[in-house]
Amino acid sequence: MTLLTLDPASFRRPKGQQSTRHLYLANCGYGRGESVETVLARLEPQGEVLGLHVGDGGVSYASFSDACTAEKVKANLEGSTSWVIRFAELSSESTSGVLLPESVEATQHVEVPGLHVVTDFITDEESVSLLREIDARPWDTSIKRRVQHYGHAFDYATLKIAEQGTVPTMPSFAAEVISRLRDSSLMPHEVDQLTVNEYEPGVGIAFHVDAHSAFEDGIAAITLGSGIVMEFRKTDATSGKLSMGKHHRMAPPQAGAEISKHVWLPPKSLLIISGEARFAWQHGIAWRKTDCLKEGEVLPRSRRVSLTFRRARCGRPCDCQWPALCDSQTPEAHAMPTRVGSSAAG
Repeated sequence: MTLLTLDPASFRRPKGQQSTRHLYLANCGYGRGESVETVLARLEPQGEVLGLHVGDGGVSYASFSDACTAEKVKANLEGSTSWVIRFAELSSESTSGVLLPESVEATQHVEVPGLHVVTDFITDEESVSLLREIDARPWDTSIKRRVQHYGHAFDYATLKIAEQGTVPTMPSFAAEVISRLRDSSLMPHEVDQLTVNEYEPGVGIAFHVDAHSAFEDGIAAITLGSGIVMEFRKTDATSGKLSMGKHHRMAPPQAGAEISKHVWLPPKSLLIISGEARFAWQHGIAWRKTDCLKEGEVLPRSRRVSLTFRRARCGRPCDCQWPALCDSQTPEAHAMPTRVGSSAAG
C-alpha cells in the first residue's frame, strides 16, 4: 500500500449528489483522540486507503481507488462510529486520477535559516559498515519503530535528561562520524547523544520540534539505506497548544503553518538543523511509501536508518529567541498527551 499524505485545502464539497472516491470525516482527528494508526485501523478493513490526512482538530480526509470502494467504506462505518462521513471532491486531482505527494521541486524557493544538507558526508563503504554495526546491536522495540539510544536517556514524562548509566555510552562505530562532525564546524556544540531510528517503507513521524529543554542548539542526522523526503513547517506563534511526546514537542500539522519546505535527504547525506531551523520550525516525515523529487516523478522508499546526534542540555534552561515553541520559556503553552507519540526524530 502506498499511503499518500493529502492536503486538506485541496478538498471541497461535491457540486452534485454523486459519490466520489474521497471521504470527508468529521469528528475525526488528533483533537478527537485519533491518529494515523487508529484511523487506518478503522478504514483499512473496509477498503484499501490510498491517501490520508488526519486533521489537527476534528476533520480528516481519506482517498480510495474508486467511488465504489468509498461507498462501501461509508456504508459500513455509518452507525458504528461517532464520525460523520460525507463524500468530498479533490479539486487538484489530475486527469489520470493518480494522487502524488508534493514534490521537493515545488518548495525549492523556500529558505529555512539554519538548515544544511551535505551530500556524500560518508562513503559507500562507511554506510555498509555502520549498518552492519547497528544491526549487530539490540534494538528497542517498545514503540512502533525500532530505535537505539546512546550517551543519554530521557524521562519521557518530563522531557528531562535521565540519570547517567541508563543507556550505553557513545558507541565506537560512531567515533569517525563524530570526529568528522567536529572538523566540519557545522555543529555549534560537541555531541554526546545518539539516537538510531529505523524507518521501513510507509513509516513516518509526526511534525514536532525537539524539546528545547532537553537539547542544545544543533541537530545532525545521517541517512543510511534509503533516502527520504523530510518536511519542515514554520508554525504560527499564535496557534494552539502543542502536545508533549517522548523527548519531542509533538504536533500534527497546524492550520496556521503556511510556510512549508520539502527536503530530499539522499543516502549518505548529513542534515544539520541549527538556530531558527532547530528552534522555530517543525519537521516531520509523511507516512507513505513513495516520495516525489520532481513533479510527477515517483521514487519508492526502502529501509532507512538514521543516526541523529545531539548535545544534551542537562538542566540548563533554554533562553532562545523563539519562545513560542520553547518549553523552558513557555511551559504553559504545552500539554501532556493521553497517548505517547513516536520516538526520536530524523
